[in-house]
Amino acid sequence: MERLKNPKLIAALVVAVLAVIVFFQNRAPVELKVLMLGTLSTDLATAMILAFAAGLVTGFLAFSRWQSQRQKAKATGTP
Repeated sequence: MERLKNPKLIAALVVAVLAVIVFFQNRAPVELKVLMLGTLSTDLATAMILAFAAGLVTGFLAFSRWQSQRQKAKATGTP
């Protein structure tokens, strides 16, 4: 119960629930052009989930790189 008092966790849960609702409301089939190599037929919800996942991975990688550079600078004493 103590974890539910964390505002970041609550915000993440709200965003996740809203994302799932939007994904399920967009089930129309679409064709995606993939880097001018070809087309991919899928439903809009799957395309949105893949884009969302790509954004999460990109954000995680950028944050981990920033955090490691910050720790390295802290260890060497440079700001």
